[in-house]
Amino acid sequence: MLNKTETVTQVPKLSQVLFERRENSFNSLAALPSNVEAIEAALMFSAGLNPFVALVGPSGWGKTHLLNAVAHRLSHDLYVLPEPVSAIDYLSNPSRVESTGPLLLDDVQEAINKTRTKMALRLNLERRVKCGKPTLLAFTSPKPNRALRSFLPIARDWTIASMGAAEPVERLLLLHQMSGAEGLALSPRLSKVIADHMLGNGRTLAGALKRLRLSGSNWLDSSATLRAFGLLDPFFADNGTWDLKHKVLRVAEHSKSQFIKVNVSDLALYTMLHEAGLSEIDVARAIGIEPSEAYLRASRFKAQLSDSELIRGYVRQFIEIVVDELARD
Repeated sequence: MLNKTETVTQVPKLSQVLFERRENSFNSLAALPSNVEAIEAALMFSAGLNPFVALVGPSGWGKTHLLNAVAHRLSHDLYVLPEPVSAIDYLSNPSRVESTGPLLLDDVQEAINKTRTKMALRLNLERRVKCGKPTLLAFTSPKPNRALRSFLPIARDWTIASMGAAEPVERLLLLHQMSGAEGLALSPRLSKVIADHMLGNGRTLAGALKRLRLSGSNWLDSSATLRAFGLLDPFFADNGTWDLKHKVLRVAEHSKSQFIKVNVSDLALYTMLHEAGLSEIDVARAIGIEPSEAYLRASRFKAQLSDSELIRGYVRQFIEIVVDELARD
């Protein structure tokens, strides 16, 4: 039991993380093929043309944002801000929430996983449908299924709209809007790699952009792009085909003939440690040497840069090749 001074730490929703400095309105949504059906259903609901709507989709792709966008729109039309709440919180005190007008419930799947809360919620929803009280529900599920449809009272009165996970081409559009909201300028190659190779959901993308924002706002040239890959390397951990260290070493192996005046292995070491900012331990393990040796070799190479325009040119050329290869993979 929590006392009055204790608080519960909750994982932030995509809408909280992604648009914390902007209104959660329909204007701040990126309309994509995967979510346009849900956006249209939510717009119809907020306009009073579709009183019973269920939004269904996987976690982290903006269902909560849509609920808040509807609340924002209704606040202008009804001069009252309906507060989206979780289904579990609603069931703890239905009368408090229902007194505000339209009902906006999030995380409904949590309430229907248990028989008691499922029955209580269905009874309350049935009363609302019979009384014609507008109700918008959000379910976290890969797609609508028979169990969900059978749960809805008087199912024929409901519009069920899907909100899918974004495909890579859609992620590019989403990244453009998200980076704009964060005040970030991303190179096309950086955006493409993130869209194509970073797994996870919208929260993953939001977290990656926030990590970049902590280190700067301009990620346009090749050097900045490689540095961004180094900063975001942990965000690619779920992708077994992505290993920045091995990709840099592969480029070094294939481009030896272009860098005949230097030890290409040391060039790769310097690039990984000082340009991409990767961990000495991880880099040393990838090469099969001790971290101390990796540090010394990269430091010696770095010391040569101030005295040689040729080596500085090599570094710029090598980074360009690496970034191009990453974007082509």
